[in-house]
Amino acid sequence: MIEIHQDSLRFSFPAIAAEIEALLEAYVAKMLPSFLSEYPEMVIRELLEDRPHLFRASGSEKKIRKLVLGLTHEDIERLLREQVWDKAGLHGGHHPARMEIEFQRTLRIPDDGKTYPLPPSLGSFPLRHVDDFADRVPQEWLKRGGVLMPMYQAEALWMNFDSGYPFALKIAAGKINAVSGESWQGGLQRKPQDYVVIPGQPWLDGFAVAKGVIRQFVAMPLGAGYSVEEQLSGKAEFGGMQFQAIPMKARKYYESKVLPKLPARLAQIVDRMLHKELMFEGLRSGLVKCCAEAGGMGLGAGGRMRQEIYKDPHAAEDWDLEQSSRCFVHLCDALLWREITGENPPQTPVTAMEYKRAKLPWFDYYRDDLAVLEGSKTLASIKSVNTLSQEKNGHALPGNTSVKVPSVIDCSPKNKTVKEWVGE
Repeated sequence: MIEIHQDSLRFSFPAIAAEIEALLEAYVAKMLPSFLSEYPEMVIRELLEDRPHLFRASGSEKKIRKLVLGLTHEDIERLLREQVWDKAGLHGGHHPARMEIEFQRTLRIPDDGKTYPLPPSLGSFPLRHVDDFADRVPQEWLKRGGVLMPMYQAEALWMNFDSGYPFALKIAAGKINAVSGESWQGGLQRKPQDYVVIPGQPWLDGFAVAKGVIRQFVAMPLGAGYSVEEQLSGKAEFGGMQFQAIPMKARKYYESKVLPKLPARLAQIVDRMLHKELMFEGLRSGLVKCCAEAGGMGLGAGGRMRQEIYKDPHAAEDWDLEQSSRCFVHLCDALLWREITGENPPQTPVTAMEYKRAKLPWFDYYRDDLAVLEGSKTLASIKSVNTLSQEKNGHALPGNTSVKVPSVIDCSPKNKTVKEWVGE
């Protein structure tokens, strides 16, 4: 199932969610009898020995003893179910097997031979259902379905991924794979890898042209020769972006990601209850986003940016290819957005120079616990939209002036691994 949720593209897989929920219920049913049979005094002793800070902080062992001894069978079942759901990441309205993609407006970085850090988000692009404008969009768009999104000519974008559930996500522009450079094909290819893995890959800003380097996604009119699709296929046939989301198999996710975290003794769920009941906040460290054919747009290659695309750490058989879901994102000229939707188009994007004058930061992201893909030799050969503009028109694209980056914020994960000693 695919939905638009607050201008995000949401992929949901109810069948997988139902299977995970059934596995969790089976765990509760299996473990509940042993939890109910545990002797309360032994639970209190275990808490006292393993977590003495509970008693010191509360100043009242008697009060805690009363809470534990007062637990009914219904209380224990409720606490067990709550913690099982919490450990599975299903608390707070979260659901399994769900992923969202936000399409973020951003600076078009200069194409000047430099490799820039990550630019910021300037807000999300609006998304609308193609079917809602059946009398105003090309027939090809209706056949493909999906959503439409406005972009100005030479405007850049990046995609933000949000999911606690593992997904393999294929991404293409004009049916040219943005990771491998190959033409679109179903399924997952591992040599070369033609998808990103979520969570793990937080975002994607462009075409993978080398190890740790991408060329930024930049919108250009389809048919003018600027898009990567036209360079590699010789045709201006599809434009837009294409996505295929493939979730991890439910049982694999449950056994590898959820089961090791589930409570196995009554003291584990009572401990959680005590923290909640006695308001022990802070005792544990670490708690605490067209009318006519000419309106179609394709994605060309912009400036170079530092960004790693990570190798799939899972086995090929972990992915549930029978549950995959695909979506077509049609790009239209932002000036035609009003004619299609009746809405005002987004404001024109700021340039990198304007952003620099405002003295706002750029960003960096690095992980040393995941292998990095080498990048596509095919995509490395494509020409940037700025190079093509110079060849066609004799001048660079507007807003291509080089900038000196004033500051970079490191948003990498803080818990980096220590590399193991090898050799003698």
